[in-house]
Amino acid sequence: MWGELALSLQHGNGYVLSILVLGFFATIVMFERIIMLQLVYHIDFVKFLANLKKMVNAEDLTRAITLCKNTSGTSLPHIASRALEAAEADPSKVRGTIEEEAIDFLPQIDKRLAILPAITLMIMLVGILGTIDSLWTAFQSIDVLDSAKKQATLAQGIAGSLSPTALGLVFGMMFLAGYHVLKGMAANLTDRLHHGVTVLLNLLAPQEAAYFMPGPAHGQEAPNTSSAPRPEVDFNAGAKEASEVHADESFDDVSVEDIKDEEEII
Repeated sequence: MWGELALSLQHGNGYVLSILVLGFFATIVMFERIIMLQLVYHIDFVKFLANLKKMVNAEDLTRAITLCKNTSGTSLPHIASRALEAAEADPSKVRGTIEEEAIDFLPQIDKRLAILPAITLMIMLVGILGTIDSLWTAFQSIDVLDSAKKQATLAQGIAGSLSPTALGLVFGMMFLAGYHVLKGMAANLTDRLHHGVTVLLNLLAPQEAAYFMPGPAHGQEAPNTSSAPRPEVDFNAGAKEASEVHADESFDDVSVEDIKDEEEII
């Protein structure tokens, strides 16, 4: 396989050269992402947050800002630095500052990662296309040859046509593996950043406690409600209703015959 690839490069196979160019760009993207995720954005989050908590609890915001700037100019230290500056200027803007900086930074973690699957797919498709083109050329060339040379020429053509596909598959496996490794690194960094942002919110902008009146626990006295106003009760309302009901019942008891007797007497 490698010998056929070398021959393809010597003969200037355009498909093999295209695969090498695409692989070069994918390699640059992979190394750039590794450098950014492991050397630029990544820090010792546990140690950084522990030192930051100590300084904030001691109300030494100046040293906390210096710690953030000395640790890194991006990632969580940058978000913490802007939040501390907002805490010094206007504490009511701390929460908004943290959310804005976090939303602005999070897309940079996955930046250019989606290019790798696209380049990998293009490399594999170019390899398959190169194989199909080489096979067509091999089958067309044997028509003008003698029967003695057809078998050898066809065998060489088929062997050479598989070189672009083989190179495309090798590069595809490499870049797909690298993509999944980088995706895992990005997901880990995103989780660490979410945890750090939550710590910053609880440290610099704690939520207000909800006000509520708890009920009496077992063995405790109920709260004193004697001072609360009591509604007035109309005790005569029941008597009025009873008299109205009695009047209705007495009216219903009068029979029709009694009414006729009274009319005859009159």
